[in-house]
Amino acid sequence: METPGELTRVATRRRRGASHNLRKATFQVDEGVLQAVRSLVEQGETPSANAFVEDALRLKLREVARARLYAAYEEASQDPEFLADMEATTRVFDATTGDGLAGEAE
Repeated sequence: METPGELTRVATRRRRGASHNLRKATFQVDEGVLQAVRSLVEQGETPSANAFVEDALRLKLREVARARLYAAYEEASQDPEFLADMEATTRVFDATTGDGLAGEAE
């Protein structure tokens, strides 16, 4: 997994290299969080508060998408029709991938 600094560098390169539809947005955050972000900017660990916030939002969006995907996997693992279809597909591939291998190994 990338560190926040690595993500910021990647996001900054993307912003510079492509035209983005950047929009101003106003959010309220805890004063301590704001100070921590400003401190990171001052220490040179992120190019700007905007870059840091965008990276943090992207990370959270990725986390939410991953959680949704895993929930769908869990739901599918309980679905008898899906499991039967997967079993049938596996049998077809087993027959196909095993075709002719015994003669080639000799």
